[in-house]
Amino acid sequence: MKYHLLEHESYRELLKVREEVKNQYLKQEKGLVDRKEKLFKSRDYAKWGYLGENGISDMEKVQDRLATNKPAAFTYMLQKETKELEIAKEELAFYSNQCLDETRRVGKDNGKLLIEHFIQMSQTQCSYINSVSGFLFID
Repeated sequence: MKYHLLEHESYRELLKVREEVKNQYLKQEKGLVDRKEKLFKSRDYAKWGYLGENGISDMEKVQDRLATNKPAAFTYMLQKETKELEIAKEELAFYSNQCLDETRRVGKDNGKLLIEHFIQMSQTQCSYINSVSGFLFID
């Protein structure tokens, strides 16, 4: 059992890194949403950081819709920061998938070993109890 406990140390380290990346991503996401909220309320399209082909002229075509539709407006806002957030999200997904793969691997490989070990240990204990109990009931 001690061996199996020590074997999971690398998994704990991976999980710790994943939690750090997750916390960083959540903080970054909250900050971006807060900035977009402020920009939406200010209605200053020049500060939105739109990177389209024609820049602000593209937004002026749909200005009425953007003024009332927050999700649509958010797609035009801070596109560089939004791409950085997507990269952070992909990094989080990578670590999450690595944790899942490691859990499956260890569960599959070590699960069989642990089952065999406990069966063997139980049989040994049962044999020992049977041999000791034979001495106890002899008159």
